[in-house]
Amino acid sequence: MQAATVVTALTLLITGCTSQASNVGMAKDKKSGVPDTGFSAGTVGSYDSADTAVIVGVSPEDNAVTFLNMSADRQYTLYYDGTTYVTDKYGGAQTITQLKIGDVVDVNFLKGKRQIAGIQESPDAWVYDNISNYDLGGANKTADIGSSTYSLPDNVAVFSNGRRAEVMDIVSQDVISVHGIGHEIYSINVERGHGYLRLKNDQALIGGWIEVGNAVIREISEDMLLVVPEGSYRVLLSNGGVSSTKDVVIERDKEVVLDVSDLEIVQDKTGMILISVTPENAKVKIDGKEVDVSKAIELSYGIHQVSLEAAGYDSLTKYIQVGSEYAKISFTMEKEREQDDSSVSDNNLNEQLMPQQGEYTETPQPSVSENTISATEENKVYIDAPKNVEVYLDSNYLGISPISFKKTVGSHTITLRKSGYVTKSYTIYLYNDGEDITYSFTDLEKESSTVSGNSSSAADSAGEKEVTCRLFVTSPVGAEVYLDDMYQGISPIDFVAVSGAHEIRLCRDGYTPVTYTVFPRGDYTYTFPELEEEPGVSDNDVADSPSENALDG
Repeated sequence: MQAATVVTALTLLITGCTSQASNVGMAKDKKSGVPDTGFSAGTVGSYDSADTAVIVGVSPEDNAVTFLNMSADRQYTLYYDGTTYVTDKYGGAQTITQLKIGDVVDVNFLKGKRQIAGIQESPDAWVYDNISNYDLGGANKTADIGSSTYSLPDNVAVFSNGRRAEVMDIVSQDVISVHGIGHEIYSINVERGHGYLRLKNDQALIGGWIEVGNAVIREISEDMLLVVPEGSYRVLLSNGGVSSTKDVVIERDKEVVLDVSDLEIVQDKTGMILISVTPENAKVKIDGKEVDVSKAIELSYGIHQVSLEAAGYDSLTKYIQVGSEYAKISFTMEKEREQDDSSVSDNNLNEQLMPQQGEYTETPQPSVSENTISATEENKVYIDAPKNVEVYLDSNYLGISPISFKKTVGSHTITLRKSGYVTKSYTIYLYNDGEDITYSFTDLEKESSTVSGNSSSAADSAGEKEVTCRLFVTSPVGAEVYLDDMYQGISPIDFVAVSGAHEIRLCRDGYTPVTYTVFPRGDYTYTFPELEEEPGVSDNDVADSPSENALDG
């Protein structure tokens, strides 16, 4: 990783707590008579500090860019003007507005003035765009992207809809872009998120099948809430002689209620299906029953589950839809590959990553039973918070929180729903460690609008109403606490602020002051790290990035 020397040298920030550090380099003072804006232009190309960091925010209105230093896990803001030189990873000129959240860049700047001299998309960084073939729950904090394995640090920058998020906010239906250097992931951006689909008046379909485009194919259960990638779909529903077809549009974080009371009764039809399999000795089951694929198989019209197993090959589960009198289908199984979960694989970063593809592109999400790798005898999963919300496991309704359920090894999607609030999903990874596990998720956000025909679950940040929040700073103990440069008192302390972006600054004599950017949307408790003792600074030191962090309350 570049900029190994940028972590520890900075000790003085431009704050109300300390004096400004003397600048190193060629920066010029402003002329007298010019209002002090707190920002000074320097000689073109001059700088005294450098960093390799992730862009976590760009504000053209303030001429500001916010960065995250991965090695120090610190966020800071710098400013640009007409002298700032911006280039792509190949050295070609571009503008600040072409930089995107999640980009990994090399930035040179004047520490004291917090002014960017030059910024370049890091030549050492790689990016995989719009991928769906990934697993972010690998052992030893790793992630699989296609057939490659990368380290996934705790402080990886995750973004969804332009807002900071967590890894567990990403569900398997999401399409993501990933940035990193070497074998380490630096940032993840959800390019295509997910929404929700609920059936209404579906009693005649219980036990049948639902197909939402090629995105979701599964058995219909009572009170289910499907997690579906955002987009437009034709929904096919069937159960015996009952079927229905609907068109839906799924929006990110919003719920669509699909009324299927106008079901159509169709004549029971069958088709002959000839299946070819590689390897030829694979055991084939259709709807859980083993079949002989050496001859054509008669199947009723509708959706059927095909499962294949063979020694030395990865098991395969696909869904087919029978809708003609005769059809040929072929399946090719992939050989098992040996994996060493204790290390990160040596990946060829020059090869373009493509999701694995086979004869069929269907990637249905498994139901609870299919998602089971193995089950513990007695261990349980407890959902303690938020309270009094509907809880769904892999789209199946469990009940009202707090609630517990049997611990089943593997990755699962937990969905939390409450009328009038934004529905929220999380990915959890359960391991056969012989222990119970408890999850306490953050409170659901209130809805900001209602979409006609749908139950809206997306809080439009631009339309959120301002609310009063009580903020609690519990640590570090004994620090002076400032909210937007206004002194609040000595921690631990609580104070009131309106929802939105704020800066909390912590100061103490003999320690380096730290500023955090927070985004409270309700009452929130902040437990910040202990302040670092203030070391000496020499003019020969390469300055660290200003230690500003961001927390989404």
